[in-house]
Amino acid sequence: MELPSDQATLQGPPSKRRRVALACDICRTRKSRCDGIRPQCGMCKDLGFECVYTPAVTATNVIVQKDYLQNLESRMKSLEDNLNTMRSDMTRLAARMSSKSPPSDGQPEPCHQPVVDLAGPEDPTDAMGAVTFADEEECGYFGPSSNIAFLRHLSRAVSHNESNQQEINSPRMDKIVYDGGFVSATRPPSPVSGRTPTAVHAGLATDPLLPSSAETLQLIRRYFYDTGLLFPYIHPPTFFETYHQFKNNAKKVRRTWLGLLNIMLAMAKVTAVSTRAPAETRITESTRYYRQALNLCRGEILRGTTLEVVQYLLLMGQYLQGTQKSVQAWTVHGLAVKAALQLGLHSKDASQAFPPLEREIRKRTWFACVVLDRTLSMTFGRPPAIPDNYVQLDLPIIPSITEDEPVVNDETIRQSIHFFNHTITLYKQMGNIIDRIYGQNLGCEPSLSVGETMGRVLSIENQLLSWVMALPNNLRQLSLQDLREEFGQSDSQPRLFPLKFRVILTLRYLHIQILLHRPILVKFLDASHASGLEPGEERVLNDIGYSSMKKCVESAMSIIDMIHELVCATGWQRDLLGAWWYSLYYTFNAALVIIGATWVQRTRQSVRDFPSHQLANIELYPGRAVATLRQLDIGNRMVDRCRYYLEQLISILHLEPEDSTDTAPVDLGLAAMGSSTTDGNFPSFGIECGEFMLDDLFINITQGPALERW
Repeated sequence: MELPSDQATLQGPPSKRRRVALACDICRTRKSRCDGIRPQCGMCKDLGFECVYTPAVTATNVIVQKDYLQNLESRMKSLEDNLNTMRSDMTRLAARMSSKSPPSDGQPEPCHQPVVDLAGPEDPTDAMGAVTFADEEECGYFGPSSNIAFLRHLSRAVSHNESNQQEINSPRMDKIVYDGGFVSATRPPSPVSGRTPTAVHAGLATDPLLPSSAETLQLIRRYFYDTGLLFPYIHPPTFFETYHQFKNNAKKVRRTWLGLLNIMLAMAKVTAVSTRAPAETRITESTRYYRQALNLCRGEILRGTTLEVVQYLLLMGQYLQGTQKSVQAWTVHGLAVKAALQLGLHSKDASQAFPPLEREIRKRTWFACVVLDRTLSMTFGRPPAIPDNYVQLDLPIIPSITEDEPVVNDETIRQSIHFFNHTITLYKQMGNIIDRIYGQNLGCEPSLSVGETMGRVLSIENQLLSWVMALPNNLRQLSLQDLREEFGQSDSQPRLFPLKFRVILTLRYLHIQILLHRPILVKFLDASHASGLEPGEERVLNDIGYSSMKKCVESAMSIIDMIHELVCATGWQRDLLGAWWYSLYYTFNAALVIIGATWVQRTRQSVRDFPSHQLANIELYPGRAVATLRQLDIGNRMVDRCRYYLEQLISILHLEPEDSTDTAPVDLGLAAMGSSTTDGNFPSFGIECGEFMLDDLFINITQGPALERW
């Protein structure tokens, strides 16, 4: 039956069904319409079910109670008030402390800012204020190939001479203890600089501060023109491409890449000796970038899951070798090796999954790990972290990554790869020497006899000769005369490369010659005291040992001559050397060898068989080494400290200086050496820089046998 039209008009159109925001669980399960009535919908009421409303997990319209927000605001206000009170108290305390400090009556002392520890500074009390931490005992093992092990033999030989027992200083036994190959030193729990841990952490900025774009590009180019050519494991075009992307959109950048950029800037700053900027200025600026790099990647270095992290750790390890925290280079290098193994950089099969360019960079990064591993193993006298049988990849190749290099031309890139490859093969021989001559630096094998030592030395000498014969003409070894002739030919148009590659490769080869033949010199030193060699061993040593010692001394003299020639130059020739800490180590190590050989010649009757002109010249070289270190870097504490050690040894052993010019008195000479650890300018390094010598080595003058208590 139809309604009249007027009644239909009065009722109006039919109403739409009301939508329910949330249906109950029963209605959703039954897929029935739910009226949404609470606490029990109509369907559940009719059927007698328990009605439950469960909100969706992704609900966004969460209602926060007003009381909860007021409580949060109140707590935040209380925290802000407490923070302001603490700041006010700290300001008053700082003002009170500064008013009590004695006024300075002279020039302000230079601030030798220590490099921040990798693990960060320690607070003298724990978080609850209930425990006071005692001094920490730091221990370091310096095995057979280290300078400390060689100096132990030298000290015993020198102390055997009664006439010198009253002159040589011995270490303070309450602080430095020598037990076998271990060195222990006490370190306070708080920073030695006197600043609070908060002040140190303040330098670790959350937002890293970079120099201007022009200066940043200049430092990056300086790195790739120097360190990047000697260790070519970072691809310049890829790095520059990422840098330009970073400039255009600084908010989108990988944390690890930014850390790599900062440590690259630090490396470029600290190695810039040729700019003649004071060492203190360079170190201060480089430390800022190092801290930023460390702060950016503290978490990433423990994961080590990208190639960029391995490169970051490698470069940080190289940088730390030139700081007051050089011992930390060993720890950082260990992280780099573990990360490289984790990524399979050592595996040819694992690299097949990557494009050719990345495959080549992975290979170069692995070989950089190997080269740094051999260097640190030799320097600290510790077993290598990478066994030789892990190194099975083919050598790096050239054609795959020589396109569009933004810093140098293709010819220099090819020379760089050739140089890197010959360094790899040379350091393979270094690993062989550490393995066969120094017992892998394990300190477990009995001492080799003179005959067995000479047999192994001659075998490796033949392998080194084969390496020299395989060098191309543009990398062949240099003598001092060759170097001077190259200078004469290049005066009109200086060419830094490939001459720089030749100089550095020659220094590395000469240093490995010292490492190879030094055990024979040690045999001579040990034979100079009562508990030395057996009579039969000594006869063999006299018959065949002097030629080996002569080779060791000649290599040391060549190193000092070459570095002295370059650091005394005033032009582009200074740029032919690598990082200053390598030149420091080569010079210092060569000088110690010459001092030891000089002592052998003076104390052994059979020394008359040694050529007379060598006897006349050998005593000149410790003084030349001192003059070399004086010119190496201005205001560098590590360089100055090594120079002081050599000056005292020269004074004690009465070695003839080279000339009055080279050995002129300096501001801090032997008199300052005795108080250097208490002088504010030269705080103790502890076991840091142990690859050179410990601070307390030559300080206290004792009445007992000199240095015998090592």
